[in-house]
Amino acid sequence: MKVLITGGAGRLGCEVAKICAHEGFSVRAFDLPQVNWAPLEAIDGVELFKGDITDEKNVQKACMGVDTVIHLAALLPPKTETNPDLTNRINVEGTRSLIQSMKHNTRIVFTSSIATYGVTAAETPPIKETHKQTAYSNYADSKIKSEKIVKASGLPYTVLRIAPISVADLLELPETVAYRSDQRIECIYVEDAAYALYACMRERENQVYNIGGGETWQMTGGEYIKRFYDALGVEVEPNYPKEYTAVDWYDTSRSRRLGYQRTNFNLFERKLIAIGEEMGLR
Repeated sequence: MKVLITGGAGRLGCEVAKICAHEGFSVRAFDLPQVNWAPLEAIDGVELFKGDITDEKNVQKACMGVDTVIHLAALLPPKTETNPDLTNRINVEGTRSLIQSMKHNTRIVFTSSIATYGVTAAETPPIKETHKQTAYSNYADSKIKSEKIVKASGLPYTVLRIAPISVADLLELPETVAYRSDQRIECIYVEDAAYALYACMRERENQVYNIGGGETWQMTGGEYIKRFYDALGVEVEPNYPKEYTAVDWYDTSRSRRLGYQRTNFNLFERKLIAIGEEMGLR
């Protein structure tokens, strides 16, 4: 089986490519020519396809001979919020072009976002897949529109609404954190999110899933920031926003069958501690 991974050179795309190649799939990674391809070049069995998701000819060539498409390519916040036209061209029209270039029996695994539920801080968690979607931002709007394109395509599909992704690395604290200190948040480890995408290639029915880290990852924004940087051994002074944002706790009971929740938060903390020790921060 041959799988196409759009946005394949990104952090999540590389993890998906690594899993697929290890499992014996033929992998084609599609991304912009100017991105860093070095991590993919180190993976045996990955074909590099350099192109642009907004170029129909590039997309058509990339789709030739593939059996499954894992669609990750997208413009992300904060760039989406300053350029709605580019967001629509990449996220929405790029998805439409991809769909039109795929064979009728090719499965698409589409990466959407929990941002499509909007701000749910006043509601009772966890948030289910049946929750109303709200175009809270340009990014969320583009994902809602793209989901509709995927569902109306007639192709076999799985839509994954993925929680914010965490990586075990020394990360610079943003100028303003993306959620309030007292806000419910749930993230997911990057390798677990990648495994969820891989696992969906075996789905036989059309599905929409929430993808999150699970109960051990459910905490407040302030607790997450403290535990993350304490594990690294770094002192930070976070600046939190005044308003609640589109992050919450999620019902992942339906998606748990995919077997992707492999890294609980305590294990994630241990990974951060090891990095902090290696870098002499602890």
